[in-house]
Amino acid sequence: MGKREIAERMLEVWKRLASAEFDLLCCAAELDDPHEIALLLRIPLGRARRLQEQAAAMDRLPVLAGLMRDGLLDLDRFEAVRKLTENLDEEKARQVDARLTGAAELNSGELRVEVGRLVCLVDPLGAEIRHVRAVKRSEVRYKPMPDGMAELTAYLDAVRARQVFDQITADAEALDDDRSRGEKQADVFVDRMLGSDRPVTVRTDVTVSARTLLGLTTDPGYIAGVGYVDASLAREIAAQGDWRKVLTDKVGMPIGVGRKRYRPPKALRDFVMVRDRVCQAPGCLRPVAECEIDHVRGFASGGATDGRNLGPFCDVHHYLKTIGRYRFARGADGVRRWITPLGFEHETRPKAIAEPDPP
Repeated sequence: MGKREIAERMLEVWKRLASAEFDLLCCAAELDDPHEIALLLRIPLGRARRLQEQAAAMDRLPVLAGLMRDGLLDLDRFEAVRKLTENLDEEKARQVDARLTGAAELNSGELRVEVGRLVCLVDPLGAEIRHVRAVKRSEVRYKPMPDGMAELTAYLDAVRARQVFDQITADAEALDDDRSRGEKQADVFVDRMLGSDRPVTVRTDVTVSARTLLGLTTDPGYIAGVGYVDASLAREIAAQGDWRKVLTDKVGMPIGVGRKRYRPPKALRDFVMVRDRVCQAPGCLRPVAECEIDHVRGFASGGATDGRNLGPFCDVHHYLKTIGRYRFARGADGVRRWITPLGFEHETRPKAIAEPDPP
């Protein structure tokens, strides 16, 4: 059996597994006692209770449940959506679910981002209230580890967490020595916390519509590396920095970037970064600031240096594309195609940066 056939067999097994997980939840829905399920399946009681919660969620998320039944969506992705919508009432949860007909084409990370956007859209006020409540649960934890080490973890506002991480990474990359990347990051973190005088050099970019800025809508904003944020937070962040104008078409896709800015950017590179936001490989959510803008069709092969032929790629996917292991193409309609060495073709469609105007 060739590798192509093995890959196709793997896909079929994966579909059967997803369908079997749907059957498992259907059975869990009929059993009232989680202790019985735990004993029967030799699983912890907490896992049995979660099975029942997942089973109950199928009524709130019928579209996703149908995808599971058909073997197109696994339980892990279903659970990701369940957790992100568990604080919505049933009507709003169904509104989110109804707009997830394409969930089977998304991996868990992409699905979380999309669900975060939809939750902000269907329940903007609730999203803001839940965020305020969650911030009150912020904390830092210390856990001793073997070999004289420890874990220091922080549960805090996602935007602030991303700013901290980006700043630590930027400081670490500026150090020219033979320490590992992780060691540099750890040392920078300690320096920052214990009083280093390094200046803040990273910037948080938020994409938000003019209508949201003016308070005319509650459409969410988007922050690379964080995802969608509620309108109130997007306005707050936008008020703290430089602005740039992005022109969009009637369905919310960017068609140009204004040049008026305190620190004028290179317009074409700026446009590509605003348009794509993350690495162009399917399922990769590496923020564009951590990617390299590269030609889809090589410059030496006649590829033009224009918006259609440029896109961001993280270091891993840029390398795979450069050595020819994987091929990438973008059509005139913006659809991106990633072709694997075994000949599988994966398509992704561009995401609008603004909600389209109502008809």
